[in-house]
Amino acid sequence: MARFLTTHQIAGLLGVSERTVANWIDRGHLDAFRTPGGHRRVSPNSLRKFLHEKSIPVPEELSEDVRILIVEDDPLVAQTLKGYLLGDNPNYDVIAIQDGVSALIHIGNRKPHVVLLDILMPGMDGLEVCRKIRDNPALRDVQVIFVTGYADLDPDTIKRDTGAAEVLRKPVKGAGLREAVERALSHRQGVRA
Repeated sequence: MARFLTTHQIAGLLGVSERTVANWIDRGHLDAFRTPGGHRRVSPNSLRKFLHEKSIPVPEELSEDVRILIVEDDPLVAQTLKGYLLGDNPNYDVIAIQDGVSALIHIGNRKPHVVLLDILMPGMDGLEVCRKIRDNPALRDVQVIFVTGYADLDPDTIKRDTGAAEVLRKPVKGAGLREAVERALSHRQGVRA
C-alpha cells in the first residue's frame, strides 16, 4: 500500500468521482494534506478511519497489513515459509525469529495476527511459547499455527492443550500453509466480531 493516496486513487478504490473525494477533504470529513504543488494526499489510515466512521465497506486493497510471525530455529525453513506467504499476498508483513524468548518479546510489542510456531526449539519450546501467549488476555486474538516435523504428537491433543488454531506437519506445502493462515485469520475476525 502506498504511503499516501491521491484523490484519483481513492475515487478508483471507492467507485466515486475525484470531485466527491475532494469535497470530503474540503469539508473536513477526510483528513488530508496538500503537497507544495497543491495536490491533496490522504494516508491509508485516515481513509480507513473515514470509511469506518461512515459505515462504508473497506476495500481489500486498503485492509491493514496482516502481521505474521514465524518462530523457527532453522533459517532455511523460516525463509521457505516466508516465501510461501509473501509470494501470494503483498499485504502480509512477515518476520522470522529463531527462538521462543525473542518471539514472546516481539509478540508483546507487535501483537501479530498469526504466529507460525515450531514445536522443537532450543531453550523454550513452541508448546511453552503458545501457553504463554494463551495466558495473556491481551493476546487472545493472536492465532497460533504449529508447523512441526515432530511426528509423535497428536494434532488434536496439541490444539486442545495449547489453544492453537492448527497443526501442520513439515514439510508443509505453500498452498496448505496459505489456507491455514486464511482459516486462522477468518477465525480471528470471528472472535473480534
